[in-house]
Amino acid sequence: MRLQTAIDRYLKEALDVPHDKRLATSSSFVQARAKLSHMAFVEANVLSVNYFYDKLNTTSYNGYRLIAIDGTVLTVPKTSNNVKEFGKNVLSTNAKWLKAQVSFATDILNNICIDAQIGAYKESERDMAVQQINKLGPGNLYLFDRGYYSHGLLKTLDATSNEYCFRVQRKANKEIIDFVNDSNRTDEIVSIDNIKVRLTKVELDNGETEYLLSSLLDFEKYTKEELKKLYHLRWGIEEQYKDIKHAITIENFSGKSPEFIKQDFYAKILSYNLSMMLFKDNVERVANKPVKGKAKRKYKYKANKRAILSKFKEAYIKLFLKAGSIIEVILDAVISIAKEAVPIITNRHYPRAITYKAKIKTSRTYIAVT
Repeated sequence: MRLQTAIDRYLKEALDVPHDKRLATSSSFVQARAKLSHMAFVEANVLSVNYFYDKLNTTSYNGYRLIAIDGTVLTVPKTSNNVKEFGKNVLSTNAKWLKAQVSFATDILNNICIDAQIGAYKESERDMAVQQINKLGPGNLYLFDRGYYSHGLLKTLDATSNEYCFRVQRKANKEIIDFVNDSNRTDEIVSIDNIKVRLTKVELDNGETEYLLSSLLDFEKYTKEELKKLYHLRWGIEEQYKDIKHAITIENFSGKSPEFIKQDFYAKILSYNLSMMLFKDNVERVANKPVKGKAKRKYKYKANKRAILSKFKEAYIKLFLKAGSIIEVILDAVISIAKEAVPIITNRHYPRAITYKAKIKTSRTYIAVT
């Protein structure tokens, strides 16, 4: 959609401005937007996340926030300013796109992105993780994929009041190599850099073995099977990346400057979090509510996150314009989204398909203001 068309449509729907009257031009919109800092969205996300944990019922794991930290790469338009911001790296053969490094710290039980960062492509994922760990404070249990383990990150975590669980590579260090190569050693406590950690071999359903390094030293509370289930929960951050990349098209930036890219990035993280905070639990509560006179549901239902994200846009405009009471707007949306809830069918296993990266980018000729 052309920017001017999107502005005119919004003013028509929101303020009932006739199409023949133009209260704002695309040029004035861009000039006004340039005066806005992306930090406004960062701070709004911090406030909303803090409110979520302080005021609402949240799910925890043995009293911990269960946080997965992981990185991905986004593509941004190649401009001279973006080269300065994100580095001189070229994604495509025609040199129109650059790569930017992103790191998420995600509460995977509540589906909230507690902290997100976007920076230069060559910025270390571990360095970004350290910044997030220092920012998020105590009371967390962190899950990391095997690319994250290092002596430095281990020392950083040990200095905090947090627990952690890494999937580690077979040759990460001498202690791990010795543990992996000894078939009689399957689950034990060792010392690495004078830090007591637990090394565990976990057999997967496909016959492969995973190697976990954790601070969870209580063998009765955290059995091998429990550690296997715990690490499997890390998949939640992969699902969140899929939602944010595809459902809210985070790479479809509505501007080319570094500031506009950061505005879009953090605004969409905020939008995603608010939609999950407002609707996810309420939708699942309604979707699983027993219906009088009907048989017990065969499956437990979960919210359709894409339906949530779509409905949130409509609800947000109504809330912003105060078009109806907050309770009525949210309740109407919850009932509507609950109709699209999907059943949770357990014990289904499919081999991971081979994927091939092919970046198909949306044309920048027409952009939306959403």
